[in-house]
Amino acid sequence: MDQLTTVTSFNGPLKNDVQKFVQSTLQKELDKSTYDHNDAQLKSNKICDSILKHLTTQNKNFKFIVNCLLMQKAECGLNISGSCFWDNETDGSLTIKHETEAIIGIVNVFACAL
Repeated sequence: MDQLTTVTSFNGPLKNDVQKFVQSTLQKELDKSTYDHNDAQLKSNKICDSILKHLTTQNKNFKFIVNCLLMQKAECGLNISGSCFWDNETDGSLTIKHETEAIIGIVNVFACAL
């Protein structure tokens, strides 16, 4: 990751690294877990904090926004939309979805160049 500390565009190697880290974080936190509404907020906060800590220690050229949605897997629908106004050359976002038998986790990461 050392070569990524000076990257000034989110798209490309930095985005790929972030995607891998988010996927591994979701797997670590959600696999072998059951949904517990009393624990969901703490788990969601832990996921966001872990990802944000990784991002901010690896690259100081961006402001990052991380959000996480955890929901119990059931027969229900969910629609989420978002929109951004930014520089497509430097800024970017990604969305990662991870499902287990009991939980659906969705993480959004937004990166805005300084």
